[in-house]
Amino acid sequence: MYLEHFHLTHPPFPEEPDPDVFFPGARREEICQSLILDVLAGKRLVKLTGREGSGKTLLWRMMAERLPSEYEVIFLDNPAGTFDELVRLLCLDLGMDPRGTEPDTDYIEVLYRLLARKKAEQGKVVLIVDQAEKLHLATLERLLVLVADDQEELEWTTILVGRPGLDEHLEQISVFRATIDVHAGYVLDELTESETRHYLRFCLDAAGMRRAQFEDVFTDAVIADIFDAARGNVRLTNACAEEVLQDSCADRSFMVLLDGVEPEEQEEEAPPFRWEHRVLELYELLRYNKFISGALVGAVAAVLIVGFLLTGNSKDTTPPAEPPAAAMPGETTASAPPHSTADSADAAVEVSASTATTSPRAAAPGEERDGDKLLRERLAASASWLTGMQQGKYTIQLMMLASNQAKASMAAILAEDDFFRIREQLFIFRKRSNPPTILVFYGLYDNLDAAREARNNMPVFLRKHHPYPLAVDDAMKKLSN
Repeated sequence: MYLEHFHLTHPPFPEEPDPDVFFPGARREEICQSLILDVLAGKRLVKLTGREGSGKTLLWRMMAERLPSEYEVIFLDNPAGTFDELVRLLCLDLGMDPRGTEPDTDYIEVLYRLLARKKAEQGKVVLIVDQAEKLHLATLERLLVLVADDQEELEWTTILVGRPGLDEHLEQISVFRATIDVHAGYVLDELTESETRHYLRFCLDAAGMRRAQFEDVFTDAVIADIFDAARGNVRLTNACAEEVLQDSCADRSFMVLLDGVEPEEQEEEAPPFRWEHRVLELYELLRYNKFISGALVGAVAAVLIVGFLLTGNSKDTTPPAEPPAAAMPGETTASAPPHSTADSADAAVEVSASTATTSPRAAAPGEERDGDKLLRERLAASASWLTGMQQGKYTIQLMMLASNQAKASMAAILAEDDFFRIREQLFIFRKRSNPPTILVFYGLYDNLDAAREARNNMPVFLRKHHPYPLAVDDAMKKLSN
């Protein structure tokens, strides 16, 4: 919707990294150039670390695209297998025929042979291991030994890309492998508030947003709120900026992510017509206006008299009414006490209002749902994560609400039909922060591949909030950071 509203050429904050829109600020361009120079210099091992969502993947892809054509880039993602499996995948990417391998094949020997052939063809190899912090320590150690092997004639560079936990693993290994330099590399820091402004402006400029539009939507207060919510994390900044764009041209914000980011004022929607409301309004009118109530009763009486006169001349074929039943022993009958005309109108309207109110009607979807109760239930159901019972599992981060209205917004979301149907798969946590923050995760999975598959098959109403898979342990770290 906002693409047409602002006449943008493409989504400015895509879920997948886009090398065509590479933000050079916050040392991103400097680090990219340094990585290229390291590869050209033939450096054996380089590392690139940063927190989840800091932009590591986009940076190494940008670097890979800028390398000369003689460099073949091999990319291994989520390398959680053994060292032999890792080397086998590397050999396959280098052209090994899988049909000619035996169970006892020495893949390191095959690797050296393939690297030698690549050099003879004037080619060079760059191996990029993304999410390298997930390598088993034994696998990481053997990989480092392989990289440090004195075969100068084989030109290839290994770049380890991962979260800060990778540094801890490398330090642990360096105690036993003192000849391996584990310190050469670069760190992607979070954006400052000033860099956040430049980043937002850069992405929206690339998409075609005019300066006046940017300043109108992304005011100083909005950018400050985005920075407070994302704390300089690029992925979270993208998610918050996407919500601001949707909110700025939509009739109603899907959820309030940020304080100070309010939807444009809309005309109030007329409430649905209900008979009981109209009857009660008439009752209030008659109750406080004796003249109107008297006139109404007089009109009703005149209609009844005319009707009696018109029907009295005709032959009455209606059987006589049965006399009232006699009172049972112990029961008494009483006649209504005399009352004023206005009191009669009051009584008549009260009966009508009571009848209208108690008549059955279909409840609107979600009308009777207690969002606060649903939120308490999901908070309680998520408590097992805090005890470590789900350690080793994976989940999908669905959304983050950071505002003074976060609790109320989450309660309203849970009462909606779409979310009510999937509530059992939602795990919700409250983070003590200023402003208050609520984190929402979707599902529990045994491995990362299963979480990714679930993310890819999510309903549209969930995917539009840029969900991404992560380990439950990492999800819990978000609550303590």
